[in-house]
This record gives sequence, structure tokens and C-alpha cells, in this order.
Amino acid sequence: MYTLRHTMLLLVLLALGACVYRPDIKQGNFLKSSMIAQVKPGMTEAQVTYVLGTPMVQDPFHPDRWDYVYYNVPSTLSSDTRTRERHVVVLFKNGKVVSVEQRPIAKHAGG
Repeated sequence: MYTLRHTMLLLVLLALGACVYRPDIKQGNFLKSSMIAQVKPGMTEAQVTYVLGTPMVQDPFHPDRWDYVYYNVPSTLSSDTRTRERHVVVLFKNGKVVSVEQRPIAKHAGG
């Protein structure tokens, strides 16, 4: 009887351990389409920073390229379980915007 109680308790604890809540995981710069649309060729770096914020990636080997990356994995309680990803690249020449591109997120094999 003593062993049966311990076994049942262990099974209940294992079952409860499987019910784990995972909150939203948000990383990077959240950019609305309206924010991206405000960035126009000829804007300065300071103006872009004011509209979009500090870029997620400023590569020292490509100082004229700013990468804004956003990644959101919804919580386990969310009704919409789609992962949202966005990658916006702003290219500069002589401190002025040349182009704004939205690129697909590269999928990694080991992830």
C-alpha cells in the first residue's frame, strides 16, 4: 500500500510537470509597417534612428548597413501560434539612406 501511494504521487507529479507555461519570446526591434514606410532615401542616420530606433546589428565591416531584426514566438496559451519574423535592412551612402529592404529570415539547419 505504501508503495502504491508513492507510485501514484510520482505519476501525478510527472503529469503536472508536463503542464509548463512558456511566455512570449520577443527579441529584436519591433517595427510596424507604418514605421518602415516613414524611412525615405536621403534621410540621415539620426533621422532613421529616431523613426526605427537603434539597429539590432551594426556590422563594423559594413558601417553603411543597418539590420533591424524582430523575432516573436507566441506563448503556449496564445490562440495564434505562428512565429513572427521580420528583417529590415537600411543601406546608407555618405550618411544618407539609399534603400530600405525587407528580407526573409534565413533558416538555420541546427536550430
